[in-house]
Amino acid sequence: MIKNLLSSTVLLLFVTAIAFGQERAVTGTVTSADDGSALPGVTVLEKGTSNGTATDVNGQFKISVSSSQSVLVFTFIGLASQEVTVGSQSVINVQLTEDVTQLTEVVVTGYGEREKKTYTGSITQVDAASIENKPVNTIDQVLQGSVPGLQLGASSGTPGAVQDIRIRGLSSLTASNSPLFVIDGVPVISGTTERGSTGSFSALAALNPNDIESMSVLKDATATAVYGARGANGVIIITTKKGKSGRAQISFNAQYGTVQRAVDAPDMLSAAQWDELYYEARANRDGITIADARNTYDSGWDGVTNTTWKDEVVNPDAASQQYDISIRGGNEKTNYYGSIGYFAQDGVNRGSQMDRIGGKVNVSTFVTDKINFSNSLTTARTIQNGQLEGTAYFGSPDAAYMFLRPTDRARNADGTVNITDISGVIWNPLYFPENDIREIVQAQIINNSMMTYDIMPDLQFSSTFSVQYINTEELTYNNRVYGGAAPPENGSSYMYWSRTLNYTWKNQLNYGIDLGGDSRLDASLVYEAQKNDYQTIGTGGYGFAADGLYYPSSVGTPDFTSGFVNDWGINSITGLLTYNLGEKLYVDASLRREGNSRFAPDYRWGTFYSVGTGFILSETNFLAGNDVLTFAKIRASYGLTGNAGIGLNEYQSFLSFSGDYNSQPAVSPSQVGNPILSWEKNNQLTVGLETTLFDRVNLNVEYYNRTSFDLLLNVPLSRTTGFSSQTQNIGDMVNKGFEVVIDGDVVNSGDFRWNLGVNFTTVDNEVTRMPRDGNGEEITIEGSTTIVTEGQPAYAWRMREWAGVDPANGDPLWYLNEEKTETTNVYSDAAFIYQGGSAIATFFGGLNTRLDYKGLYLTAQLYYQTGNQVYDNWAFYTQSDGRYTFSIANGYARQYERWQQPGDESPNPRNVFGGNQNSSSNSSRRLYDGTFLRLRNVTLGYQIPSNLISNLKIQGATVFLQGNNFWTWTKDPLLEFDPEVGADGRLNLTPSVLKTFSLGVNLQL
Repeated sequence: MIKNLLSSTVLLLFVTAIAFGQERAVTGTVTSADDGSALPGVTVLEKGTSNGTATDVNGQFKISVSSSQSVLVFTFIGLASQEVTVGSQSVINVQLTEDVTQLTEVVVTGYGEREKKTYTGSITQVDAASIENKPVNTIDQVLQGSVPGLQLGASSGTPGAVQDIRIRGLSSLTASNSPLFVIDGVPVISGTTERGSTGSFSALAALNPNDIESMSVLKDATATAVYGARGANGVIIITTKKGKSGRAQISFNAQYGTVQRAVDAPDMLSAAQWDELYYEARANRDGITIADARNTYDSGWDGVTNTTWKDEVVNPDAASQQYDISIRGGNEKTNYYGSIGYFAQDGVNRGSQMDRIGGKVNVSTFVTDKINFSNSLTTARTIQNGQLEGTAYFGSPDAAYMFLRPTDRARNADGTVNITDISGVIWNPLYFPENDIREIVQAQIINNSMMTYDIMPDLQFSSTFSVQYINTEELTYNNRVYGGAAPPENGSSYMYWSRTLNYTWKNQLNYGIDLGGDSRLDASLVYEAQKNDYQTIGTGGYGFAADGLYYPSSVGTPDFTSGFVNDWGINSITGLLTYNLGEKLYVDASLRREGNSRFAPDYRWGTFYSVGTGFILSETNFLAGNDVLTFAKIRASYGLTGNAGIGLNEYQSFLSFSGDYNSQPAVSPSQVGNPILSWEKNNQLTVGLETTLFDRVNLNVEYYNRTSFDLLLNVPLSRTTGFSSQTQNIGDMVNKGFEVVIDGDVVNSGDFRWNLGVNFTTVDNEVTRMPRDGNGEEITIEGSTTIVTEGQPAYAWRMREWAGVDPANGDPLWYLNEEKTETTNVYSDAAFIYQGGSAIATFFGGLNTRLDYKGLYLTAQLYYQTGNQVYDNWAFYTQSDGRYTFSIANGYARQYERWQQPGDESPNPRNVFGGNQNSSSNSSRRLYDGTFLRLRNVTLGYQIPSNLISNLKIQGATVFLQGNNFWTWTKDPLLEFDPEVGADGRLNLTPSVLKTFSLGVNLQL
């Protein structure tokens, strides 16, 4: 036994010595066969092993192989792979050529992947390189400026807040205008699920940008057909990374940076200015001298204190950080991708923050030669510490810096927060971040399981079951010392719990047949059912006996309980046809029958359709071999889609059982239903031209025309009915315009490459039909500053028009007529005049560029928009010309430039204590041009040469410095807020968009 063991050991050592004796080092350079330039990042793999490396910035590599029989495989995206047997060579130089099949651009559609040149729908795809390492707290923020037709409005800069997204303008006046998000095949809930008043928290905050492979924006009827009514406002498909055959690739990313306001808040009056205006306002009201006013009144200023509240509420140490590690690999049967990531970002104001920790697993395997099973799982736990925002909450930091006086101290001499000597109606916001709680905790799981069965070579069946689960917990605690729950309430606490269960089951049968004569027909039959179930409970009260108690279970006086359940469902069957003739002519058609529980039983089913065609001109004999127009395709699509984006059960009439009458339980009507309520509909026409010039410049032009009819409108009712409005199907609206994209290589020579791209979109929105009353008169939707009426854009700005200040006496002036020939100083006599636009930008787009030189790269993205106007909701207080400046709010610093004596040409009226004749009431004085430019992202990076890191067992390393939203130009000098506002075009009391600077590193192991 010992003899045999000894012999085996000696033999093993001998074989091992031979093996090590055969191992050899191989070096070489990989270049492009096209122009001879070095190719960095080429994978060099010893075939049949996990032994591999990558070329450095000079295209050079070094690898140790096991024997002379080893085969090296050289691969790079877009180039044909090449295999070389080592033999006796110690230096192997390789030239790689373009692989036409790999260079074919593939886009992700609603029902799989398609070659872009064969697709007849309108789609824009953003790849992983444009998404990775972006320090955004919701993934949708990377789309603005990259996708023509898509506009994102930052409704709040609080980390994790919901953003307003519009694709090709408005499709509806009162129903939903938000696009559908689909993540790995799961149509998800992308909005907010919280119930409290903290702000908003997007379900998209759960996604890690570094897990995203691509984002596809579907815009026309053909592209969105498979999603039916859910896609009426466009569809954004998010595809996460999957495994790839080959050795396991490990990637580590880390970045850390600072957070600031993208646009500084407006300057407010200083203490000295406020004090001067105070006595002047008193003198102007009483008809006395300023000296007499100083002897008569006391402003309360100590002559020293000068608090700049906008600087006090800012978090000086706000930071953003992200760390994640991923692994991907596989073989011919199974591939996998997995990641774990952590992200944290502070808001610009003290106390606001978001944290996310999550994981991702994608696995796909061939169970048999015909059956493939795949599963995509995303999990995340996100926490948002928010703030009161969106209105004049007394503890809101964005309200406080405008309303608190500069003459009040932020802190006492000992550094503690001043809570005893505040003059205004707003509380000192510095106290609340440390003493109150406004926390939302959201746990989310998105899972998609799919089985595909290849029944025959041209017949395939797939079944997909998808689940999105969101668990949201909210805690709002108000301290027992200061603020809204100060004595006698002695603190308050409110908790909410909600659960969203959203699941979809889709079954799809695909069949393809060659018809002969270079023609082919592919058909799909899709059955899909979606169900959404939402449950929530809430409780709370006030009165805590001691500090350290935060939950409703400890309150002395419970005063709130709430709990309800709602659900909705969608059922549909869709037929899809794709016809290909000679790989020149392509036709896509769809027919969908869809039912939605939001409508009455007899009206909940709708039939929708689309047809699209594309013809590749460059494949014709006329253009074949053309060196200028190397690719050209024309396409057109038309279709009918529906919109069901309204509240639940609006077709039903309800009674309320929650009231009382004469101290007795009572029943009262609470909603007037509409038993014939049905689908809002959209007819969409799109015509496009896609071209490539000189094989390097892409020029795409697209015209769209979307007519919305049977609009779901809240139609005003006579007060005699007991209700103010009823949801009805009535009204028409049109959105039309152009989308243009130009991109290509300005320079592509040797080690230097410069790519430049620009896109722009025009939007022409018009309301073409409104409901009529019994006399045939148009029923408009009118507000104090907007109107919805025929012949105007939706919610057109219409208000009294500011005519300036009377130089003779300092009175405010408005125009009496639309011709602007007469003025008045009586506010109520002024005419309501259209202001020539709305909140909808009529022209917007982006400019993107990238420069590469020997491993060094620079990328930049600029976003711009114009044609819209924004309205300052709160200037009623901050431009009040004495009405509120000394009682409720501070004033904008520009209010210091005011009329003082006859002959003065001033933008602001005479300063009068108690106000100057409604000068700050709703008018065009508070309306601004919304034109702006924003440098959304600039990244400077460097790929470290592999020879410097090879000893560290690192395949590749990149370091980068990045800035987001760090420069903004606003056309209107009076618009001192961030011009990137929500879709309603109003300046609200919310934090600015975030400006971040970060340093990061990416390692490939």
